[in-house]
Amino acid sequence: MTATFHRGLRRAPLLLVTMLLLGACMSSPDVQAQQPGTTSEHEFRSGLLKRSYRLYVPRGYDKGKPMPLLVALHGGLGTGKAMADVSGFDRIAESRGLIVAYPDGLGRAWNAGSCCGKPMKNGVDDVGFMKNLVDDVAGKVSIDRSRVYGAGFSNGAMLVHRVACEAPGTFTAIAAVAGGIMVDKCTASKGTPTLLIQGRDDPRIPWDGGEFEGNYRPSIAEIVSTLGKRNRCSGGETVVTENDTVSCRKLGGCANGDDVQWCGLKGVGHQWPGGRTLLPGLLGKNTDRYNASLQIVDFFLQHKR
Repeated sequence: MTATFHRGLRRAPLLLVTMLLLGACMSSPDVQAQQPGTTSEHEFRSGLLKRSYRLYVPRGYDKGKPMPLLVALHGGLGTGKAMADVSGFDRIAESRGLIVAYPDGLGRAWNAGSCCGKPMKNGVDDVGFMKNLVDDVAGKVSIDRSRVYGAGFSNGAMLVHRVACEAPGTFTAIAAVAGGIMVDKCTASKGTPTLLIQGRDDPRIPWDGGEFEGNYRPSIAEIVSTLGKRNRCSGGETVVTENDTVSCRKLGGCANGDDVQWCGLKGVGHQWPGGRTLLPGLLGKNTDRYNASLQIVDFFLQHKR
């Protein structure tokens, strides 16, 4: 019995090391150990589904000082990596001091209501995924929960609208680039500050509304009307910017400072203005005279919950 006991003692250090190594393999990466100024890849389960996202932590990150979080959603057929490349949010995160998460849609799409792809057909809970994503990021890095923002392009823009309708506390403010509200009824009990950006020559999301591939896309005027009621805006519209590239307006008298602003880009198609241009022959032209990403971040940082 004594010999057996001593053999167990001799084996204990080896067992301890083995357990520690296994624990390191099984635990999720800790972004506190990630070098600021780098990107990391993460996976977790939202409901019964495995979901993934990229996380960019700027060079100025200090775990003792919570930073705002920007969740950036790609368009249809895109990925989180593609969204990072198109938007250039990482560069702006450096100068403005934000952490950026780039989630991946299942089948490269999002369930935004009446759009799009397999996530819509299969009833994927992408609103729940957004809520769980914020929690997952908060478990890895120090974020300011009063400044969590959602921006999206195309199908991703449609999803940030849906989140604001069905889970309005998730994002402090949203920005939708080339994508409208695709839910039949918005049940939000409170408003969300919103910035809309869209090309006036967008062939997929018509400025004046209409059908695309058998799916109705609301006009900017319809979206602004819906947002004005939800955000309880009592005033009329005023001019924010007017030049030969962009025309921006905002509604006045919005409750709790829940601004509603919208910008139309002249001659621009289904593109992220100021970002990397995608398939101009199919989607239309872009412009380098208006940086949507910079405008979005500056709009966001005006709002705190």
